[in-house]
Amino acid sequence: MGSRSFSKIISRVAATAVVALSAAILHTPAAGAAEQEFIYSGQDYGYAGATFDWTGPSSVGNIDLIVSDWGCDAKPVYAYFLFYNGSMRPDTTPTRRYDYSGCDKEDNTKYNNLTWSISGDSITYMGVVVCRDASNGPCKVGGLSGRNPHAPR
Repeated sequence: MGSRSFSKIISRVAATAVVALSAAILHTPAAGAAEQEFIYSGQDYGYAGATFDWTGPSSVGNIDLIVSDWGCDAKPVYAYFLFYNGSMRPDTTPTRRYDYSGCDKEDNTKYNNLTWSISGDSITYMGVVVCRDASNGPCKVGGLSGRNPHAPR
């Protein structure tokens, strides 16, 4: 191999390394910046998972929710959020977000850029609940988020 070919290979490797390092730097959160949290709940009939950012003591933003109906029972699956306020009392969001696909783990419904806030209190923890839409259908909350870093201690 000639020195000229070897130089071209070294130049390409160096250029690739610079591009990879630049991409890593661009996607790394700044020091002190919180990373997005992920919560989910999965059952044999369906799944709900969400990423989100804590945006203040009583608010959550940039919520991306996926709801997936896995049951072959003609009963859609829906999800809603559970949260604990500063007094650690549970409450829920009023909106049910549905997936009507049924029988298909690869198909789902996405809800993007959702927000939630409460007035007069803080949100300490958050979870997502997945339910099968039936009279007294089962509901299951997944694990809770980490503690809201903006909530008072």
